[in-house]
Order: sequence, then C-alpha cells, then structure tokens
Amino acid sequence: MNDRARVLVIALLAASTAGCTVSESSPGSATEGDDSSSLPAQGIYGRAPVAAGGVPSVIMLTPANVGSSASEFDSTVTIDQFGLTFSPTLITIRLGTAVVFTNSESALAHNVRVRALGSAVDLIDADANPGERLPVTVSTAGGYDVLCDMHPGMTAFVFASNAERSVFAEADGTFQLDDVPPGTYTIQLWTAQGGFHQERIIDIGSGSTGIDLDTSG
Repeated sequence: MNDRARVLVIALLAASTAGCTVSESSPGSATEGDDSSSLPAQGIYGRAPVAAGGVPSVIMLTPANVGSSASEFDSTVTIDQFGLTFSPTLITIRLGTAVVFTNSESALAHNVRVRALGSAVDLIDADANPGERLPVTVSTAGGYDVLCDMHPGMTAFVFASNAERSVFAEADGTFQLDDVPPGTYTIQLWTAQGGFHQERIIDIGSGSTGIDLDTSG
C-alpha cells in the first residue's frame, strides 16, 4: 500500500474516532463498572496499539477452548467498486470466506490486485469490468492490501483469521466489541508492525469489560 493510500485510510479512520472515550486499565487486565454511554452495554472495550503505516490494529475474540479452522467455515462477502472507491474499505473475515469483488460502475473498468501485507506475490491481479465478479479465497491468516492498478487512489484492506469475532481498532487504538455474552474468551491482537501477538484469556462479565492491549508501553 503506497504512502498516499495509507494517508487516505488514516483520514477515514480518524473521522470516526471523535467522541470515543476509554477508561484506563492496567495492561492485560480486565475491568468492569464503567457507566459511560460510549461503552458497550454488554461487551468489551479498550486500547490497542495505534495504526501503523495507515493499517489499524485488529482485535480477535473466540470462546476459550473452542477451535476453528478454515475448512470448518464457508461464507461469502462482497467488496464492490463504485465511485472510484472500494466498499467496504476495511473488512475482517474468517478463513474460508470467499471475497467476491464486484464492479457496479456503469461504464468504468477497474482492476483488483490482492496481496499479503509486505508480500510481492499477488493472490489475484485481474481486470474487473462492469458487472463482473472476481472471487478470492484467503487461506492464510493476516492482513491483505487491495489495490486498483487503474486508479491508484482506490485501496482497501482485508484481515483474515480463525477468530469467531474480530474488529479493527480506531486509528488511535481505541476499540470495542458489542453484544459479547458473559464467559471466558481467548483474545488476540494483530498489528501491521508486529504481526500476531500472544493470546490471552479474558473473563467477560455482565456489562462493559475493559482491557488494555497496547504493547507500545
């Protein structure tokens, strides 16, 4: 992803962070009892490392002692090209999900190039004419740049994992996952600079549970 593209991603992420507040918690610990209206009524919130090179951190959550694999999951998501934009621009998926790229422009051709972050090997590099569908299945966990060679300003980012739920943090590292039932979960962090970080176990109670995943301190 080039510097201009990463600036565009940072701008999109920064616009959504206004008004989001996070209570501080000790690194790796869970805390409860914050009544702030900005926090989930039931779920987790906290802080992860800030975006690196325009790529936000990803938080993954799976019930403890529950395994999953790409072969056990089969679904499809769509990333459209319209108005010189990929939509959505940021998306998390589970391994085994087929990402279908479409072109809804009336008379404008595009290109789809997908490659793992930091790699020079393309999963796909194909022209996308109006009405065309280009399916791609990601089989390796991690982040993937999505580019249109015909229109360099068009970029997107896909993150794939085995986690049951995952979410991009905001550019400043704040994040939340809503509607997470109480229980014991495995939580994992991914960052563009550090890759996958060590898994942790977190107990989620009734109400909002906070956790600090910021590894920069």
